[in-house]
Amino acid sequence: MIKSMEKLKVRLDQNLHRSEKSVALPLQLLQIEETIQTYRQVCQTVHKKISEGLQGGGKGTDGQSIERRLKKTLDFSLGQSLSEQGRLMVKQSSSSCLGQVLLEAGGVCTAMGQDLVQYEVSMEQLVLQELETILKTDLPTILKERKQLDQLVLELDTAKARLHAARQEDLQQGSPTTGTKVDRLGEDLDGMVRKVDQARDLLATDMMTFLAKDAELAGLIAKYLSFKLDYHSSIADQVRVTQPKVDSILRTKRGFPIFGSSLSSHLASFPLPSGIAYPIQLCVTRLGMLGLEEEGLFRLAAGSSKVKRLRAELEAGLASLPSLETADHHVLTATIKSYLRELPEPLMGAELYQDWLQAGQLEGETDRFDAIWNLLQCEQLPKENYRNIQYLFRFLHEVSRLEERNKMSASNLAIVITPNVIWECEAVHDPMDMMVGSALAQVVELIITQYEWFFQNDASLPWDHLLPSTPLGLHQPPPTTSPGLTNREKRGKGKKAPPPPSNSIAMSSPPASPSPNMHEGRKQKTGSQPPSHAPPSPPMSSLPPTQSLYPALPIPAPRSGKPAIPTKPEGISRQERTHKEKESTHL
Repeated sequence: MIKSMEKLKVRLDQNLHRSEKSVALPLQLLQIEETIQTYRQVCQTVHKKISEGLQGGGKGTDGQSIERRLKKTLDFSLGQSLSEQGRLMVKQSSSSCLGQVLLEAGGVCTAMGQDLVQYEVSMEQLVLQELETILKTDLPTILKERKQLDQLVLELDTAKARLHAARQEDLQQGSPTTGTKVDRLGEDLDGMVRKVDQARDLLATDMMTFLAKDAELAGLIAKYLSFKLDYHSSIADQVRVTQPKVDSILRTKRGFPIFGSSLSSHLASFPLPSGIAYPIQLCVTRLGMLGLEEEGLFRLAAGSSKVKRLRAELEAGLASLPSLETADHHVLTATIKSYLRELPEPLMGAELYQDWLQAGQLEGETDRFDAIWNLLQCEQLPKENYRNIQYLFRFLHEVSRLEERNKMSASNLAIVITPNVIWECEAVHDPMDMMVGSALAQVVELIITQYEWFFQNDASLPWDHLLPSTPLGLHQPPPTTSPGLTNREKRGKGKKAPPPPSNSIAMSSPPASPSPNMHEGRKQKTGSQPPSHAPPSPPMSSLPPTQSLYPALPIPAPRSGKPAIPTKPEGISRQERTHKEKESTHL
């Protein structure tokens, strides 16, 4: 009790600056002590934040605990759910693309959950436990030694105060008793000095030992990053291994959606050996079965719900000829126009808009014929587009032949079809410009009217030639290369047109009646030899008869020769050549 009162008195005197306080630690050790306090704060914060980032942190690392943690992870739970839904879809439809992808994704998510638990266990055992040891053992030991040193320093100051008081008493009394007391208190003071030195040395040793663990602490953070890398690398490897499987599954459904996909992608994605876009060939074939006498083909609007249903049927891969029994003429023609309009690039070439426009603005009939011919043979017009143009315009030509019944002349067809096959990808002209629209419509009208002349070297196949007998969604063999002209064959078609069929083309002239002797007319035309110069244009009635829609013709041999073209020198126009021939004749 007396010693406690003495210590309290000494502390009060020190606080009131009545007595001098002994220094517990020198300046160097005080700086080290401050550094250790920073270490303590940093370790606490890092431990807290890492623990917060672990979903199952602190739930144990034994077998049962790991199993419970695994079931509670979000990835594992999601993986189990995806797998269950995938099995449900595959059970309902074994060819379900969604079901197969769900199974693959479920397996990946389940593995991700397992990797997450392994990562968290490694973090707890090899990182967090090390930090806990530092926070709960090393730093508390240093703090305890610091408190002991402070206590010993206080006792040292108390011993000094006692000794000072005894010496004052000895000076006043000078008795042997007081002298003995001074000696005893001096010995106690020496003992306290040794204890303070020992405590100071112990504290300094532990603090410097802790400072030496700086690299070890940094290694824990490096270990954390390594575990993090392993965890994410494992996830990436899982996804990387699964991705080809998913891509393989998706390839079984490639080509969908049909509307809005490029023509080349559509033909490469499905078994379409005819080389004709499926919506076009399917609808045209059905129209051929229904007949082309319906009034207002391609002009009259169809029921919106019917068109949407047929589109959805095509997109679902369920459309086939039998499924179109309830579709009327106008639903079929509206579907054809919708497919053409939604192509990413116009059917008649994305880069040829200005050329088509210039061709329609030409005043001379011969020049216009030559320009359109050269554009159809142009390398910038893909062969897939060329084949579909030939197929579509042959059908439009057949429609125009029945103008008296369906009221759709070539001019009327051109008006409604032109915006769906020619448009400007990068708008420069006003789409409402009547002059532009009229010029483009004249090009389309001329191709419809003179189909037999523009495509005289191309085979006219039946409408349903090589049309898949089953819906696209059920028929997925490896895609075959669609037949078409190779680049070499296209280059061999020639760049100069044959002589036009007439000097004055009546664009709205009455159509010729279908002729059963079409084969003979085609043979005579193909077998004729080109004259040495452009002959007078025959009248419209003398042109070879075009192919009738019924009955379907046998498959002609594929074209291999060039069209009949005049033997004019390269780069000399037809007018210049005629003028030179006249001069040579006079000479």
